[in-house]
Amino acid sequence: MTQERGLTTDLDDLASAVRVARERIDSITAHTRTHFTTLATPLAPDHSPSTADGAAAPAAPVPREMLRRAVLYASHGLTGDQAEFSGHHTDYLAYLGRDLRKFGVTMQHYEAAAEAAGRAVCEEFGYPYPGIDLTYRRAAELGIPDGLTELLQAVDNAVRIVALGAVEDDEAGVPASLSATVLEVAHRTAQTTVVRLQASSPQTGWAGQTLEVRTPAAPDEWQQYASALPPNQAGYLEFHCPASAGEPEVGETWVVANPTGGLGVPTGDDAPSGVVMIAVNSGLAALRALVMEVSGADDPPPVHLFWGADTSRDLHGLTDLRGLERGFPWFTFTPVVTDEDHVTAAETALSTALTAAHRDSTLVLISGEDPDTVRDQVRILTGAGVDPEQIIAEP
Repeated sequence: MTQERGLTTDLDDLASAVRVARERIDSITAHTRTHFTTLATPLAPDHSPSTADGAAAPAAPVPREMLRRAVLYASHGLTGDQAEFSGHHTDYLAYLGRDLRKFGVTMQHYEAAAEAAGRAVCEEFGYPYPGIDLTYRRAAELGIPDGLTELLQAVDNAVRIVALGAVEDDEAGVPASLSATVLEVAHRTAQTTVVRLQASSPQTGWAGQTLEVRTPAAPDEWQQYASALPPNQAGYLEFHCPASAGEPEVGETWVVANPTGGLGVPTGDDAPSGVVMIAVNSGLAALRALVMEVSGADDPPPVHLFWGADTSRDLHGLTDLRGLERGFPWFTFTPVVTDEDHVTAAETALSTALTAAHRDSTLVLISGEDPDTVRDQVRILTGAGVDPEQIIAEP
């Protein structure tokens, strides 16, 4: 046990040390930031957004709350009395490393982070910092109890896993971020602006994925947009942005990173006999990209896209989708306007394309900007008997 500020703190085992550290997370993270600032060089990302006249934004800071949540979540993944994480939490930490690349985080920053966090923990509990690769023998020499020793080992292990995630993507040639130049801006409705860009590389993920986007209008934020175009050799992107995203200008440079998401249409032996797509508001972009990608297949499956919008004024891509319907004999499009039709896109799909005779062999893809709305669509479908295994929903 250790005595501090009049309180007896049990640090004899890892579980107790983790519990106390979680209780003091704000103090520990504050100490960590102080040490990290001294030990690390400033962040320098590969790309930064800039205005049309070339004024570049400074590097975006790593959000403090994001790191705090990551620490608390990872701490629940420690198994037994060892400084090891469960498989799920290990995957989470590795993904965090991939995500942090877009901020300009390098191996030097991870080395500094490991030392800063270790020093912060020791400072909080009144023990000398023993360095990395701490052994029980070295800890005993310094009078560090076993629980704190294992906590320090867990901190080192966590930072190594995060760094490994970054290294894996780096070695695989996955870019940390790409710059993208704004080519065209079209104000489709009062709520939606379509922005077309050209990225510096065609490596923008696959059709249906969401990209994290940093713009000159909001340089400290990473917003999430899906491109309405499938990946192409020219690197063209098309984002359907809300009016709240600002007033983009031709010639601006945006930054895109971290393509994520599991929407997709299997091909070959795994190809479904039919596909139902349900888009909610701006969720249309990801599904439109998949329609365009499917159009390149030798034998496309029947695809029926239902686009749900609050009002008819929100159907900014209506003409475009009608054109695709005329051009692709395997594609059917149905707009669903909540204010006028008084049903959701999912309910309309159930009454037309997802009848009982077709549910077992039909793949259902759902896309929307709001997780709660997407979950509502899923609940409607599963409540009517659609197999959850047939549904892929994002986010």
